[in-house]
Amino acid sequence: MGLWSAYFFSKLLLYAAGYIGFAPWLNLLFAVFTALPTRNARQRVVKNVFAVPIGIALLYHDSWLPPVDRVLSRAQNVASFTVPYLIELLGRFINWRVLAALAVMLAVYDLARRKLRMSTFVFVGILITILAPESGLLLVPKISSNPVAPAGTYTAPDPRSMSPKQLDELLSAFYEAERSRQVAYRQGQQTAEPYDILLVHVCSLSWDDLEAVRFTGNALFDRFDILFAAFDSAASYSGPAAIRLLRGNCGATTHQGLYSPARPECLVIDGLQNAGFEPHWLMNHDGHFGNFLDDVSERAAFPAAPENPAEAAVAQRSFDDSPIYDDYSVLSRWWRERAANPAPRVVLYYNTISLHDGNKAQGDHASSSYAARLARFTNDMSRVLDELGKSGRRMIVLFVPEHGAAVRGDRRQIPGLREIPTPAITRVPVGVVLLNAAQSPARVQQRVDTPTSYLALSELLSRFLTDDPFEKTTDLAAYATNLPSSEPVAENDGTVIMRVGNDYMMRTPDGEWSHWAAAR
Repeated sequence: MGLWSAYFFSKLLLYAAGYIGFAPWLNLLFAVFTALPTRNARQRVVKNVFAVPIGIALLYHDSWLPPVDRVLSRAQNVASFTVPYLIELLGRFINWRVLAALAVMLAVYDLARRKLRMSTFVFVGILITILAPESGLLLVPKISSNPVAPAGTYTAPDPRSMSPKQLDELLSAFYEAERSRQVAYRQGQQTAEPYDILLVHVCSLSWDDLEAVRFTGNALFDRFDILFAAFDSAASYSGPAAIRLLRGNCGATTHQGLYSPARPECLVIDGLQNAGFEPHWLMNHDGHFGNFLDDVSERAAFPAAPENPAEAAVAQRSFDDSPIYDDYSVLSRWWRERAANPAPRVVLYYNTISLHDGNKAQGDHASSSYAARLARFTNDMSRVLDELGKSGRRMIVLFVPEHGAAVRGDRRQIPGLREIPTPAITRVPVGVVLLNAAQSPARVQQRVDTPTSYLALSELLSRFLTDDPFEKTTDLAAYATNLPSSEPVAENDGTVIMRVGNDYMMRTPDGEWSHWAAAR
């Protein structure tokens, strides 16, 4: 086996620390191939000619990086990245702690191989991953193929003891139950003083991101009349998140289902339009990256074309060097146009990418750090709320992040990578503000701590439409109580994170299930 034993020891170390997965049977076959004896130097060269690409492919397979076909499908997007951003991304793959551990391991290996037959230890390590995957030697246990039946009084089994078939069935049952869930909007109260709805869809903001940058400027969040503290965005990319939000009148669907024609009764904006609200769509970017325009206009069936923000001030440059407009500038311009619009009720879908990874702030002294951009964004949104509040116009403002930014990443994903929709990425702060509503000094923020998702927002809007909240001087508990709960299930193309009990389970694109633990 020669130096190939160092390859396997390195992989076993990374697997034990949770930085990669490990396909034991494939690695066993490859180990047998590398251990085959050769008679001469020519045979060794020929064997290595085959072994090197196989070893690289197997390492990629065992990594948590996206499948090759997904990478190839996104090649055009990656090609649009600026060179400085590509260099920055490559630098994030360097983990000095891991490199130091590997260096120590290789030094020990170099000493040991002079006295010991190291290939024997390689096969022992691989066999442990096959025969005793949960022995405690490895930190990332695999799923047992033998389900454990509960005895006596029923209690939910440990998901780590459930078979892959059971977990697949549990996931299918979740989506089947979601198919029957639906919210309908009734006609708005035309006799009441009219109000508008502003739906702010924010790219790259999660509770974990706020914790990562030690964000303390909660003035914006303190203004929320209702705060969803355990909201699951169910996606970690913008397009799917927008489709899920704008189809939020129905229960959750699979990632693949997002790209099937929408059921008309699921469309949020259509429902609001039927209730008397004129639809508008605005962004602080051009919407071309990742086919975001198509996702909103076609798959979410938005009934209006996006409005042009080009006259607003440019605040940042995106990772593909396209302009990103200042949030306050865009929304204040829109508000001036809204004031001249005779429509009695308007709903605006506003999408902002001011917090997206790789953005570069404009100006000589402007910081591009996430913390600095977050401070500017929250200040801009507070200014918008102030301006709208001073106008006297009644407005429901919904603040909904698409997904997190993965500011600090974890052992399986570098910072900024969101291929695996982990709870750190999909658990986002969602808030609702009622501007110019009748207020009581005793009114307190309503906090929704139960797990929720888009159906809860649609139900809340339905309650607002049925019973106008702007005349209520008491608290909003009646609106925020008993909203539809939703089990946290997040999905990307081929990758699923599902909460089972108090644990999270992950299904990879090859169909394998494993326990998800948030290891930093």
